[in-house]
Amino acid sequence: MRQALKRRTAVAAALALTIGFVGLSHAYEKKDEGILNAEVILGSSQPMSGTLAYMGKAVDEGMRTYFEMVNTSGGVNGRKIKLITYDDELKPAKSVANAKLLVERDNVLAMVGNIGHATNMSAYEYSSTKKVPTVGALSISDLTSNPARDYLYVLPSPQSTETAAYIDHAVNQLKAKRVAILYQNDGWGKPAFEIASKQLEKYNLKPVEAQSFERFATDITSQVFKLKESNPDVVVLYALGQEAVLFFRGAEKLGWKPVVFGAGGLNDPKFIELLGKSDSKLFVASYYDPIDGNNPAIKDFNTLYTKLYPNSKPSSMALMGYSSAAVMVEALRRAGNEPSRDKVISALDNLRDFDQKIGPKITFQPVNAGPYARRGQTGVVLMELKDARFVSMGGYIDPVKR
Repeated sequence: MRQALKRRTAVAAALALTIGFVGLSHAYEKKDEGILNAEVILGSSQPMSGTLAYMGKAVDEGMRTYFEMVNTSGGVNGRKIKLITYDDELKPAKSVANAKLLVERDNVLAMVGNIGHATNMSAYEYSSTKKVPTVGALSISDLTSNPARDYLYVLPSPQSTETAAYIDHAVNQLKAKRVAILYQNDGWGKPAFEIASKQLEKYNLKPVEAQSFERFATDITSQVFKLKESNPDVVVLYALGQEAVLFFRGAEKLGWKPVVFGAGGLNDPKFIELLGKSDSKLFVASYYDPIDGNNPAIKDFNTLYTKLYPNSKPSSMALMGYSSAAVMVEALRRAGNEPSRDKVISALDNLRDFDQKIGPKITFQPVNAGPYARRGQTGVVLMELKDARFVSMGGYIDPVKR
């Protein structure tokens, strides 16, 4: 008992030193940038309703789990963190309205963990005019981070890593010759199609069929039929939530059991629940260690998350929110006792190999450093859906050397 108490005391002391001195009193405030005497105000715009509400809810809960851990230990340099989240339904116009509320009414220091390419881009058109950083944006589209933008720090590994890894595995390991593609017809899905096609060229192959659908589609029957008729060895699927479920349900109706490589956001217990029983084989990329694996930091996350949100299951999406929060806290810590937006930006520009302890280390660079300057992670690990859980297939694949 005495040894256990000593260990808990040591851990608490170490966390306090890492985050900042507990109980520090500040005379410094910068209220127009969300810095109060005892509090830092952050904002987020998430799909808290609509077809991808499960993703927004999980990300928001993941962020709050990390911030709760930090606040319990005294905050960052003595200031507690307050997070304000508004619902954008993954609609660009609403993300802009939310950004205006967060900046002009709530005076947030930064926006954190916003989901989506189109929503991040639309909100950025406004927030960049106010020089408000978006930290840990959650979009795998290369277009979100390339070209690099002054105030936009994108976290998860890009499609250029993920989709290429799918094609390599399909051709080299599964000996696939016929690859079909179904993608969402926007700035998130189109690049995946282009990357897959380019990667296939390296093997002197072309897609045997390519079909697209519009965001929030409720019927993709004809697309699924055409894909099946092309007789592919594998299908690369860039759809999320209900749209992805529509593909699998449509395949079942046709008596088709495709081998599928799905967008990274499908690596989530909620999607497994939405999917239900399926005879198809599904491979998905992940940007973090398995949620139900042996990583000690993820085990700690699971424990605290379950305590805070007993009606939710720990998930990869919640872990993405947790990761965004960790990056924000590290930048805030480095910004010192008198933080500001400029200091947070400077801290992020010099963030090298930050160990979030749940997956690959995170690096950001000055905006002129190249195509990955504003992309925190560049590695993925492939997972396979087996017995209602995603199982890691090996180590991280990372073609980018920084």
